[in-house]
Amino acid sequence: MKNAFRLLPVLAGSLVLTSCATLLAPEDEPSAYGAFLAARYAGVNRDAEGAATYYAEALNRAPGDATLADRAYITALLSGRMDEAAIYAEQSVAAGDPSRLASLYSAATEIRARRYSQGRLLLENAPDYGPFNDFIAQLMLHWALMGVGDEAEALEGARTMAAPGYLGPFIALHRAMLLEAAGRYTQADELYRSTVFATPFRRMAVEVYGGFLERRRELDAAETLYRTYLNGAPDEASILEALQRVETGGRAPSRPTVSEFAALSLFGPAASLAAQADMDLTVIYLRMIQRLSPDYAPNRVLLGETLQRINFPEIALSEYTSIRSGPFYIPAQIDLIWLTARLDRLDQAAAMSQRLLDQTGDDEARLILADIYRVTDRCGDAIGLYEEVIARQNEAGELPDWRYHYFAASCHYLLDELDQAEAQYLTALEIDGNQAQVLNDLGYLWLDNGRHLDQAFDMVQQAAMLEPSQSHIIDSLGWAHYRLGNYEAAVRELERATTLDPGSATANYHLGDAYWRVGRELEARFQWRRTLDLEADPAEIEGARERLENGLPEAETITAENNAAEDLATETSNP
Repeated sequence: MKNAFRLLPVLAGSLVLTSCATLLAPEDEPSAYGAFLAARYAGVNRDAEGAATYYAEALNRAPGDATLADRAYITALLSGRMDEAAIYAEQSVAAGDPSRLASLYSAATEIRARRYSQGRLLLENAPDYGPFNDFIAQLMLHWALMGVGDEAEALEGARTMAAPGYLGPFIALHRAMLLEAAGRYTQADELYRSTVFATPFRRMAVEVYGGFLERRRELDAAETLYRTYLNGAPDEASILEALQRVETGGRAPSRPTVSEFAALSLFGPAASLAAQADMDLTVIYLRMIQRLSPDYAPNRVLLGETLQRINFPEIALSEYTSIRSGPFYIPAQIDLIWLTARLDRLDQAAAMSQRLLDQTGDDEARLILADIYRVTDRCGDAIGLYEEVIARQNEAGELPDWRYHYFAASCHYLLDELDQAEAQYLTALEIDGNQAQVLNDLGYLWLDNGRHLDQAFDMVQQAAMLEPSQSHIIDSLGWAHYRLGNYEAAVRELERATTLDPGSATANYHLGDAYWRVGRELEARFQWRRTLDLEADPAEIEGARERLENGLPEAETITAENNAAEDLATETSNP
């Protein structure tokens, strides 16, 4: 649903750190106003920790200010300061709860602490929430009622509740969990059975219903449930672990507490929102779930992913790091390593990958390590890791993956091991013949070394048709025309490549050569000078300087196979 955000309160816009509304006047409280401005500056720069600190300082200097209390609560929550957020949420509620979110978090705090009556009062007496928040509030209210023993009211409320749009499917699973908590096991089983594969979050539903069946000692039914799910998702670690537990007679998982049940009820709607909208607001709901059930690993992983997408990488790292065991440990570690690498901490990411590989032997850890080696000039080490994964897949009879052959080929190419590169490219194309990058790279290799010219040109042309907006592929097509002596066509395609990516040193370098061949020597020199201003590789820098001084020698087009290269392994990939 593209417009799910319309279900959110109108006040959602006040949540973002860059909001500029304030109730403070500079002349009224200058020190508080200074802290407020510092908080806003931190927010603009996506520094949640700094924003939380400064909003807290501003609130300390101007206690009771509704805006500051609400922002102190929200930024503390974004940065993961859960206990601080609870204090500021309480103050925001006392000041009128401007965002209509503080009372929800305060209610989650009360339910977690088993102060169900206080949580109920907060939810029943809070201001108008708006549709989405009202849905979340109803879910929590039912669990607060369950906590104080008002089971009939909770069940009736769940039976009659309605929901806007895409939220409706989450009600049935919520009701099934309420029935289980109330001890109405026959009704719970019927509703679980009818809901488990209809709910949007099947993995969670299967895990919840499977745990119910295990506790009821209905182990055959639990095993069938897990196997049915795994037919469609054979690598889901949490369900594989549950199946193994049933098969080996392991202890059934404990029944969730009221607070943990509440977290499960909230997780589906919050995860659905997170999948549809990348914004700070999403984190607030995920933090509510974390308040209710701090150790619920799927929520931690989703928090990390969401924080990463909305540009809070350091906070995301802490969420991934917090998962230390269980079926979500390896996925969290993989996300942690990838994010560390994206933050350009490649040595640290490589060490983490090696450690995870030593601990688990996991292929994904092996592939991450190989990728890091590939981009840090350790291609010799990377090739061995890719080949290990390929060999293991072959032994296990798994479907081959073209990507591993392609990455190994790229490394061989960088090491000037062109025969090995060609073999791996060809294997990748045997697996999937429509991968533009493989077609481009193998076609470029052949063209640049005078082999299989017609086939090579067709490959590059096919790649350009598959990915017409990729500058480096259009550059290859232009260079193919150049190598075959089609200089006017080369100019046309290389101009298109530099338009798509004006900062490509290679495309500008090649365009300079093409301009020279069609007599546009002034423009050619301009392109070569531009190459020197960009991040060109050493061969291009040397070539551009030579061309600026001496121009280009006579054209040497390739017109027959092997005409341009007697020894494939000694040719370079650029002129």
